[in-house]
Amino acid sequence: MLRKFRGLIIFGIVAVLVFAVFLSGAVGKKAALSVSSDPAGQKVLLNNQEVGTTPYLSDQLESGNPVLNFGNFTQKIRLTAGALTVVDWILGPSETFSAGQVAWFSESSTGSELVVITRPVAEVFLNGESLGDSPLSKPLSEGEYDLELKKDGYFPRKIKIAVKEGFRLNVSVNLAINPFPADPKKLTSPNPNLTVLDLSSSSSLLAADPVSWVAGAVFWMARGDDPTTYNFFLTAEGKLYDSTGSEVSLSSLSQISEKRTLGYLGETSGSLSSAASSSLAALSARLYPAAPKVLILDTGIGYLKVRSGPGKNYGQIGQATVGSRYTYLGEQGDWYKIDFQGKEGWVSKDYARKL
Repeated sequence: MLRKFRGLIIFGIVAVLVFAVFLSGAVGKKAALSVSSDPAGQKVLLNNQEVGTTPYLSDQLESGNPVLNFGNFTQKIRLTAGALTVVDWILGPSETFSAGQVAWFSESSTGSELVVITRPVAEVFLNGESLGDSPLSKPLSEGEYDLELKKDGYFPRKIKIAVKEGFRLNVSVNLAINPFPADPKKLTSPNPNLTVLDLSSSSSLLAADPVSWVAGAVFWMARGDDPTTYNFFLTAEGKLYDSTGSEVSLSSLSQISEKRTLGYLGETSGSLSSAASSSLAALSARLYPAAPKVLILDTGIGYLKVRSGPGKNYGQIGQATVGSRYTYLGEQGDWYKIDFQGKEGWVSKDYARKL
């Protein structure tokens, strides 16, 4: 089951950046800055001065290297006179789960070229052809290109760029770690209404901080096109979290009949830790407690008549074997209602006991 995310067919985030427009005429020596974010509506500060909210665009800025702040993003950027700097960022709960790019033009004495820097190191593709791992630089003719960055275990980013003759286009990209495996397998569940999917990972970044892992999974789940919704997350330490990332106390949960899905965040694929197994069993018992049973006592003849209603005047629908247990469905007067071979049946309390 491949998990998709908005704007990309498989495992990606499409962020379209167009750098073809150079500023001239009325703008003169002013620089331009475009800032977009997910979520939007973030206050934008340049050198600690508020200038607007995302999405933000201005073509009347002074060239230089101001510090840009919005959301949890803080970075020194380059503003070039007569050129556009573009910042596009997905503000995850931490840098590990955030993704985006900063792109800007600078003058080049060696002709037009592309410079790519990524965190972490990633393979760089230009128009589908691999250029090798970042960081790298490549001379390019003026024109538009499709730039893509890929690394196993991370969401790729695909960016549309445009190179200007005589300038260097610099692209600094942050890749977000993917908190979900490509094809999560089902683990054994204590109840058929509770689906347990194995999200285990060998990544030290995820395993070292399960709380952050939960936050990242919640954040990216909300941005997914995949129909899978995780109601709970369970860590190898046996801690349980809900779909908002809040730690769950079993005492706060009530019995339900609806189906639920749980994602296991472990270090070893294919099996639960002992602590996680205990928590899973406790969760299942809390959400889906086992129905009481009715035990058939000795009648002297080896069986007890099962009737269609709570009384001897009702017809017999079968015989319950002494020592057998049946699911309790209710009671009325001196009779228990049981699940008898998929049908509702009634047995006398004189020869039956509720467990």
